[in-house]
Amino acid sequence: MAGMAHSYYGKIRMKILFVQPTADKKGHYGKYSINLCQELARLGNKVVLFTNKATPEHFLKDAPLFKIIEWRDGKYAFGRFDSARKSNPLVYIYGYLRNSFVIFMAALRYARQYRPDIIQVTDVEFGILSLSLIFFSKNIAPVILLIHAPNFSFSKYPGNILFRCYKVLQREILRRRMGQQIKAIATLGEYHKEELQKQFGLKPRFPVEVIYDGAEPPAVHFSREEARQKLGIEYPGILFLLFGILRKDKGIEYLFEAASRLPNNDFRILIAGSPFDYAAKDISDLVMKFGLEDKIILRLGYVKDEELPFYFYAADGVIFPYRKIYTGGTGPLLKEAAMFKKPVIVSNVSEMGRLVKKREMGLVVEAEDSSSLAQGMREFLSAPAKQRIEWGENAFRAANTWQKMARQYLSLYERIVIPAKN
Repeated sequence: MAGMAHSYYGKIRMKILFVQPTADKKGHYGKYSINLCQELARLGNKVVLFTNKATPEHFLKDAPLFKIIEWRDGKYAFGRFDSARKSNPLVYIYGYLRNSFVIFMAALRYARQYRPDIIQVTDVEFGILSLSLIFFSKNIAPVILLIHAPNFSFSKYPGNILFRCYKVLQREILRRRMGQQIKAIATLGEYHKEELQKQFGLKPRFPVEVIYDGAEPPAVHFSREEARQKLGIEYPGILFLLFGILRKDKGIEYLFEAASRLPNNDFRILIAGSPFDYAAKDISDLVMKFGLEDKIILRLGYVKDEELPFYFYAADGVIFPYRKIYTGGTGPLLKEAAMFKKPVIVSNVSEMGRLVKKREMGLVVEAEDSSSLAQGMREFLSAPAKQRIEWGENAFRAANTWQKMARQYLSLYERIVIPAKN
């Protein structure tokens, strides 16, 4: 095989150990890890995914090209902890800490015999990761750490005072591993890079690589009318979509308040996803509180992967009314809205606002400001169809495929490994 994977090994592939302690956790965790491992392997590398429990059949069309090690044959599955996250958060925290410790320590022991060139780590609790790296400090391959959220300061972390204090302690423990076993950070946006450099006091020469989330363009296309028919929606006008797990940081209250400011505008808002920080009744009560019974279409609950395209094809635009506490990446924006060529309205938070402005993907509004959001919706409704199409095309061009993402990771790995080999 040819390609950058062999740039210094000749016929010997780069050996990559990918560590993910909760690949079966709800969310993007398994999808991200499995697709990235598949594309890294497709580029000619020898890849091992060391995890608790993986379901590649849920995410891949083809058989895995990489090896999967489910430690203790899947004994550390995360499902029961996921189920307890809302009702008993301490049980959820215990499960996450348990998996981080057990899986990561087992992976480091495995690395002694596998002898990888790179250890890619994601979703291991940072305190456990740091202390484990001290214990395995000798003869360890360079560690690349993926950090999703730059919330390592007392003011940035959206938890109670105890968790905020721990986050500061976590930062100090982790900072001491950077430049030692941890040779580089991968993160999800320029905002994240700047915040991480500031919060950790990193020197300019320490590699912090921005690699946007990956996805694939939809395989099947539907017209707006076909998609709405599939969903049983007869409304012919402008339809906004709020999609995904309904958490407090996504700002649904501000969206409802903004919609109530537009009583004379013709539009509908489709809310699709599982309530997380809310009960279904909480959402229904909000609809009634703001008098939006005729404007809101609720589809509360888990959306199957095969049904996801209907929601995006049915929509004219996607809204991200996220609150100021949101420090996550651009996954929902780039993996879903952009891949379906949908223009967006986003709050000016995290990486989202600056990316939408830079790439002209739609409209940016002030976070936690229902008046600003209402104005953005009004501007979207009055924009010519040609303008909305242009925003959608710009969004698609900004999206990252899994293969492109894997090449960016591989380039980072080589920049770390090649000097160490010479």
